[in-house]
Amino acid sequence: MRSSKRAYVWALGVGVAMAFVAAPAAQAQLALELRGGLNVPTFKIADVAKAGPSFGVGLSYKVGERLWLIGDGDFGFHSGADLPGGGNGPDVNVGHYMVKLGYVAMHRPDSRFSLLLNAGAGAMTFGITGGSTFRYPAINVGAKLIYGMGSRVSLVLSPQGDIAFTKKAEVGTTNAWVWPFAAGLRMTF
Repeated sequence: MRSSKRAYVWALGVGVAMAFVAAPAAQAQLALELRGGLNVPTFKIADVAKAGPSFGVGLSYKVGERLWLIGDGDFGFHSGADLPGGGNGPDVNVGHYMVKLGYVAMHRPDSRFSLLLNAGAGAMTFGITGGSTFRYPAINVGAKLIYGMGSRVSLVLSPQGDIAFTKKAEVGTTNAWVWPFAAGLRMTF
């Protein structure tokens, strides 16, 4: 196992272990999200890939009254950008793997809405059709607007901003900004 992959696995393991130790048993709660949407590349990475459809999955663990530990994966499928001489570049599949802390910034008992703000870090992969796949460290900020439909099921709207610290020689820029905008279902247990 390469050292960078090993570091990601250790960081994820330590974060999860800390969350389980820190959470009082009475507050233990899990949430599973299933999402679909659009991933939008911006700045220099938009010269390589167009906006494309995506799907995502997330698992959250409540570690305090307003604090959640979140693991999110989003997978975008991007057509290659238009080339100056005509035609398109190769398609690019982008995977987002993030561990985050989420803070419930807004929730009133008399409302079905809540707002969770999140930030974290992880990795992003860029798989170029007919070429190589590259993995880079990445950071994340975003929000989850949650609308409760019942005691266990909610709708979620999840705009996120992910920045990968890439190599210009491999993907054309030293930082790739890709924005997953998704909506879906959130189920709590």
